[in-house]
Amino acid sequence: MTVTPSPLPPASKSVGKWRRTPPMAMAGEAGAGPEAVTPDMVGMVVPQQLLHEDEVVLLLTKPSLFFIFYSSFFFVLLTLMVGAGLSEISRSTVSVLPSPSVIATITAVLCAGRLIWALLVWTSHVYMLTNLRIVTIKGVVNTHMFQTTLRKVQKTDLYRPIAQRLVGTGTIGFSTAAAANSFDSTWVMISRPLQTHEQIVAAINKANPR
Repeated sequence: MTVTPSPLPPASKSVGKWRRTPPMAMAGEAGAGPEAVTPDMVGMVVPQQLLHEDEVVLLLTKPSLFFIFYSSFFFVLLTLMVGAGLSEISRSTVSVLPSPSVIATITAVLCAGRLIWALLVWTSHVYMLTNLRIVTIKGVVNTHMFQTTLRKVQKTDLYRPIAQRLVGTGTIGFSTAAAANSFDSTWVMISRPLQTHEQIVAAINKANPR
């Protein structure tokens, strides 16, 4: 079985579903793009015991840094609006509210705290593609790891909503037979999403020859 992305539909819909086609070149092969990830780089990010014998890491990545601001945007915006409103009320009436300077300080601390949490979440995400598996690691307090062999992947979808297109990112979803109409895992806000999706499809093709 071989798979490749289908033509892209409008931006609001899922894109990049694959279907049967000839396999693509993989990293490290003649005519392929970048080489496999070096062992030194893998060792800095992924515990060595996580890899199987003779397993080659083809891609090691994480969300774009825009993820930090993207995931915090609505919280920060709402916090700033509430803080500004409370400051105006505090100035214009006699109330039990703190002074405007105190409200501004609390607002700044809340916004900074949300951004720091988003940074921790970003740090915890690791996405890995090998010649055998797809692996997703995430979780700040409780670490969750999803892994499946390339042979079990039934579908991949590349989503690029307008907000992510503006910053040059996209989200890739992976489905196995057990997932039905949902995703088993997603790679969120990946930089160079089209090239990354093509490399994933190429690995699936190679693992599922005719």
